[in-house]
Amino acid sequence: MKKVLLILILFLSCYVIYKYTVNDDIYYISIGDSLALGTNQKQAIGYGFSDYIKDYISENKKLKGYSKTFANNNYRITDLIRIIEYNETKTVDGQEISLNRLLKQADIITLSVGMNELYYKITTNTDNIYSYMNEMLIDMKELLEHINKFNHKKVFVLGYYNVTGKNQDIFSYINYELKELVMEEGFEYIDLAKIFDNNPIFFENSINFIPNNNGYQKISQIIVEKIKNY
Repeated sequence: MKKVLLILILFLSCYVIYKYTVNDDIYYISIGDSLALGTNQKQAIGYGFSDYIKDYISENKKLKGYSKTFANNNYRITDLIRIIEYNETKTVDGQEISLNRLLKQADIITLSVGMNELYYKITTNTDNIYSYMNEMLIDMKELLEHINKFNHKKVFVLGYYNVTGKNQDIFSYINYELKELVMEEGFEYIDLAKIFDNNPIFFENSINFIPNNNGYQKISQIIVEKIKNY
């Protein structure tokens, strides 16, 4: 009886120590382009999908920190590569913040980048479009590898979607290849094309890929479903 009681006490002691030493709080960062920033149709910074994800984590009392410091309307894939390689910093509230440091401490990362580049090419000149996309994919592979050196936790990479009603073969190709790259790194690919392609519910018009509030909420819902048991 004493032996059983001793084992029980040891078990409870270990459990209490575990509960008080393991930190379940989540540091979440959103990096990339205008979607990551939460830009709205009027080109103002609004409430984006990352803000809704942050709210969900906060409501569940698990939010340790949140940042979209390294999200920008004009960021290209190569910009993020440069920022990481040169350990560039930004000043926020008087403090120097680096993307490298954020990547190290983040528990959840969402990455949305490349949409500006893809739509710019499609709307200006589709000549050599597959060569152009292959260059994008080479850059994306490098970026994902950089992120993987810093972070091996939850990384969600947003796929591309088509609001133009044409050039579907282009989007199908780059999304297929992007998904392969994402899976190679052990990250999770978010397939937005299934829901967003030619879907007017989530956009104000067919010439701008920036989603409306319904669209941002939908993206957040997709990702929240994947982190509910994190």
